Amino acid sequence: MARLIHLNGPSRVGKSTLARRYADDHPGTLVLDLDVLTGLIGGWREDFYVALETARGHGRELATRHLRHGHDVILPQLVTVHDRDPDPAFEAAARAVGASYVEVALTVDEREHRRRLHGKRPTNDVEDRIQAALADPDSDLFVRIRRHLDEYLARRPHAIRIDTTGVGENTSYQRLLDALDTTLSLG
Repeated sequence: MARLIHLNGPSRVGKSTLARRYADDHPGTLVLDLDVLTGLIGGWREDFYVALETARGHGRELATRHLRHGHDVILPQLVTVHDRDPDPAFEAAARAVGASYVEVALTVDEREHRRRLHGKRPTNDVEDRIQAALADPDSDLFVRIRRHLDEYLARRPHAIRIDTTGVGENTSYQRLLDALDTTLSLG
């Protein structure tokens, strides 16, 4: 059965890196990076949230089509209590085509999160903008996102949590694979 695997978590926790690695190891898997899709929509710099909502709509359509053809989709996307159209729309899209939905929350403690935020180079314009906003010393965005994510996950008891604090990519990836294997054996 095809799966939509939602990798949730704050910026710079490793969502996109693990998603690409998973796809590399699982041929046919679609990495549905909504930040990349958002950057392809004209006017995103002027109204980021409108472009993100548009990208989410296109993303659901892409995911539905890919899942319907029996292939996994991995969605590296932060979702918090303040998102207007969060992952339940993706969950419903997966279920509508007979696919399963697995939410994995990648977490990191605040100190390491700040270190990672300052230690990574953005790979595209959308990442650059997000990283600049998170690193802005006059903004409380970093703290708000962490709090909003915690509030969201408190309402998502079935989301698998993987702590990436103090571990590298290989360990985080192995923890992801182990968690996904467990969901297969339970499902």
